[in-house]
Amino acid sequence: MTDHFPKAHWVCRTADSVQVTKLQCELKIHPIIAHLLVARGVDSPEAAEAFLRPTMSDLSDPFLLPDADVACARLQRALATKERIQVYGDYDGDGVTSTALWTRMLSALGADVVPFVPHRKRNGYDLRVDGVEEAARNKCKLILTTDCGIQRVDEVEHARQLGLDVIITDHHLPHGQLPAACAVVNPHRDDSRYPCKDLAGVGVAYRLGEALVRTLGGSVSGYQRAYIDLCAIGTITDIMPLTHDNRILVSHGLNTLADSRKPGIRALIKLATADRKSSSEITVETISYGIGPRLNAASRMGETDLALQLLMTRDENEADHLAGRLNQMNIARREDQSKILAEACQQAENYPEHRCLVIAGEGWSAGLVGLVAGKLLEQTGRPAIVIACDPETNEGRGSARSIPAFHIADALKGCSDLLKEFGGHAGAAGFSIALKNVPELRSRINEIADTCLSDSDLARVINADMRISLDELSEQLVRDIYKIAPFGNGNPQPLFVSEGCRIAEVKTMGKEQEHLRLLFRAEGVNGDDVIAAPLWRMGQYAAEFERISSLDICFALAENTFNGRTRLQLDIRDFKVPDW
Repeated sequence: MTDHFPKAHWVCRTADSVQVTKLQCELKIHPIIAHLLVARGVDSPEAAEAFLRPTMSDLSDPFLLPDADVACARLQRALATKERIQVYGDYDGDGVTSTALWTRMLSALGADVVPFVPHRKRNGYDLRVDGVEEAARNKCKLILTTDCGIQRVDEVEHARQLGLDVIITDHHLPHGQLPAACAVVNPHRDDSRYPCKDLAGVGVAYRLGEALVRTLGGSVSGYQRAYIDLCAIGTITDIMPLTHDNRILVSHGLNTLADSRKPGIRALIKLATADRKSSSEITVETISYGIGPRLNAASRMGETDLALQLLMTRDENEADHLAGRLNQMNIARREDQSKILAEACQQAENYPEHRCLVIAGEGWSAGLVGLVAGKLLEQTGRPAIVIACDPETNEGRGSARSIPAFHIADALKGCSDLLKEFGGHAGAAGFSIALKNVPELRSRINEIADTCLSDSDLARVINADMRISLDELSEQLVRDIYKIAPFGNGNPQPLFVSEGCRIAEVKTMGKEQEHLRLLFRAEGVNGDDVIAAPLWRMGQYAAEFERISSLDICFALAENTFNGRTRLQLDIRDFKVPDW
């Protein structure tokens, strides 16, 4: 009956009790909240105050970004002389939000701007020669990249030979030589003094845009309000850690999204909140599961420009129409993804001994293999590489997702002679490969995995925050926990472990009685000393649960509102049966 749960090893964070008590006393906060903060490295009253009440004034100085002053001077000259500027972005959610930000902002300053978002299949990822030459044909004098360009030495040199200046704004890791651009603005540069290294591409654009407004003597607060919505969407969609500056940007962005003046964003929010049905509140989940997939569906399904058009339009009717088209693409994307995933899972059964899965298939969309690799990783706990094979070109486009113990970019580097090009980081990577080399890649990368991965590395682990009793739960605790939000990468939703939880009742629910609803005894909770926990798609196990007196559970806290009444509820992530 545990098939729907990860059967993981639970590891609880530790927190220094002296620091917990100090935070609790000085800030007058709940001891559990103090524990959560200290366990996350927020271990001083000053840091906790800033964490719990993020303000835009706490953002780092944007001029600490490398070449920020040089970039602003070049952009100021372009504005003064009315030079045409090509904003060269990427086709994912981060890329299109940052392209829209630069295009809207520079246009508002009077610039002649031509946005360019590459087509995933025709142009490929990153700054390419064909995009540079299009800029030259359009009589641009300056190319401003966003969310791309840091590794494109040859393409930048080609632009210079055509008489174009280039400003690179990017957040991907530099590899060796930097391009000879007018300015290379990237917080990952070795000489960067910017404290937050993990800005998204749109985060780099947003902060550099602020620096430009300061240079021009404009209203910084007005600029911040105008574009924080795009910054929050791109940062969340690109799964950046919600810490430091990103926490501030996303916190304020989420608070402004409902009042966004951009018709395209309002249309996306309408669709995303309709998905959730029970809540119209805009959270990280609204973006991650509602807005981001729809923006990304454009490039994954072959119509990249639609996402940018939606973020740029000022017409309500056009926004609704474009959002509807993206919605239909996202539905088709889900169907295609499910089909590819089913085929990939079937292939994976052929490699039960492999520590790293390498799966390849014809007729698969290169825009979906990354999502499928992520799902394979979730389901198997093993690093996964999924390759879309094109027999016409005899080439495959691969995408990889990995676990913390296996640096997938380094592993691919060890196979670089088999690859045409590759890039990435510890957890994710992409590459192209001649089809004849796929079997050798599978063999060699598993040789690498065998040398550095143990069985314990592949064991599933859930990192929980602390052990508590269900009797400690309260509505006030839930409200206090949400002061730690927004939750996401780098600041996960708190998970708790509670052992020996007494089951008061087992109920089935759903049209087909396909779900379960467990009621646990919890003294003083919800006014009737019980708290519910739904177990989705587990109705068939009702008889087994009725024979169990207690469970050890790992869970997040939630609230359920029904008929105007709100009650605490448990979102169970894993469970163990102590008396079996």
